[in-house]
Amino acid sequence: MSEREPRRTTGRSQGRPQRSPRTRSLARWRQASVDTVNAILAVGFVVGLAFFARPSTSGVEMRELTKFPSFSLEGFLDGSFTSDLSLWYADTYPLREPLVAADQWLEARYGIDTGTKMIGGNVVADELPPEGEQDVQEPTEPAEPEEREEVEVPTEDAMAADIQNQIMNGLYVHDGAAYSIYYFSQEAVQGYTGAINACAQALAGEAKVYSVLAPNNSAVLDDETLAKLGGTDQEQAIAYFNSLYEPAVGTVDSWTAIRDHMDEYVYFRTDHHWTQLGAYYVYEALCEEMGIEPIDLADQETMRFDGFLGTYYSQIRDAAMAANPDYVEARVPNGTNDMTCWDKNGTEVQANVITDVTGWNQASLYNTFIAGDEPLEHIHNPEKVDGSSVLVIKDSYGCAFTPLLVDNFEDVWVIDFRYSNENIPEFVREHGIQNVVFVNNISLAGTLTVADKLTSMM
Repeated sequence: MSEREPRRTTGRSQGRPQRSPRTRSLARWRQASVDTVNAILAVGFVVGLAFFARPSTSGVEMRELTKFPSFSLEGFLDGSFTSDLSLWYADTYPLREPLVAADQWLEARYGIDTGTKMIGGNVVADELPPEGEQDVQEPTEPAEPEEREEVEVPTEDAMAADIQNQIMNGLYVHDGAAYSIYYFSQEAVQGYTGAINACAQALAGEAKVYSVLAPNNSAVLDDETLAKLGGTDQEQAIAYFNSLYEPAVGTVDSWTAIRDHMDEYVYFRTDHHWTQLGAYYVYEALCEEMGIEPIDLADQETMRFDGFLGTYYSQIRDAAMAANPDYVEARVPNGTNDMTCWDKNGTEVQANVITDVTGWNQASLYNTFIAGDEPLEHIHNPEKVDGSSVLVIKDSYGCAFTPLLVDNFEDVWVIDFRYSNENIPEFVREHGIQNVVFVNNISLAGTLTVADKLTSMM
C-alpha cells in the first residue's frame, strides 16, 4: 500500500478552528454591548461631576433634595459623613428626575395592571388605647419646659424623609385614585399632643390654642373597604388625640366633618392633600368651636386650575391617574389677596394668598394656596379693624385651610414648623396674637420627628 499524502493546510487555519459567521456575529454583538455599557458609565461619571448642575428641589416629588453634609472629624470616623455624602450624591444627581420617570414608565409595563393594588403597607401599628389612656402605665403630666429643651431637634432632611415615608407607605390604588392608610404610633401621638399642651400651658390667659387634625383621604372610602385595608381607625384615633389634650385646648371633630361630605370632591385623587372644599368643612367645625361665623364660599371669587397631577402620581405614575387628572379650586378672600412671606434665607417677599398658577407645572398647582410652604407668612386684612388675630402652625394641609381664615381676622400669621425655629409662645406674645391653631395631617402628626420638632419650639 502506498502512503497517503498528508493534507495541506493554510497558515490561516493552522492551530485554531475557523469560526462560523454566526459565532463572529455574536462576538461583535457582545463587544458592542460592552462598549455601550462602558460609554453609558463614562457619560454617567461625567454628568455626576457636574456639581453646578445639581438640583436643590424636585418638581416631580415636590420636596427639597438632600443638602451637602457638613464635614466633621467625628462624622468621618464613624462613617456617617460618607453615608450622608452618598445620599446627597444620589439624591441630587443632575439627571435624577428623567431617570426616575423612565424607571417608573418601565415598571408600569411589567405584567398586567388591574387598576387595584397596594403599595407598601408593611407597617405594624400600635394598638389604639381607650380615649384618654396614654399607655398601660399611669397617665403622666405634660413635661416641664426645661425638660422639653433637651429634645434633639430633627434635621429638615430627617423630617422630610419621615413625612415622605408616612405619605407613601400604605397606599391603596383603585380606579385612578390613591388612598393613604393611617397607622397609629403611641409614642408619636403622646409627643405631638404633649407639645400642644405645652403651648396651651405657656399661653394660659394670653391666647387660646386649638388643634385641627386632618384625616387621610381614605376617609372617603366606605366602611367595608376600610375594614379590609387594615391600618388604624381614623375616627377613633382622632378622638384619642383629642382626649389627650388639656381642657384649655379647643378641638374639632374633623372626621365627622369630612364623612358627612364624603361623596363630594373633598380630597384629590392623585395627591395626598385635601381640596379647599374638604378644608372648608373642617373650617366650619373650627368656627363653631371658636364661636365665630364661617364665611360663605359662594361670596368669594373662585379660581380653577385643571390638569393637576400630585404626589401620588409623581411616585407611582399610574396611567389611569394621568388619564383623569385632578383640578384645583381656590377661593380668593374678600378682604385682601396680598400677603408677605419670609423665605428660608429670611428674605421678605410680597406674594398672594391665592396665586394664579395657570401654565405652571402640573405637579405644582397646589402651590396656588399661600405660595406653598414658607417658614413665615403674614396676611393683613384691611377690611377688619377689630384687632383680631390668629397664628396657624401647619404642615402642607394648612395651605388650603389658611385662606379661609383671612376674612375672619384682621391679622393672620402662618408658621410652617418644618422650616422654622421660632419659639411659638414668644412669637405669640411679640405680635399680640389671640388664637393659635395647629392644622396638621393625622399621619404627619403621628411621626416622632414632627413631635420632637414641635416640642423644641415651645
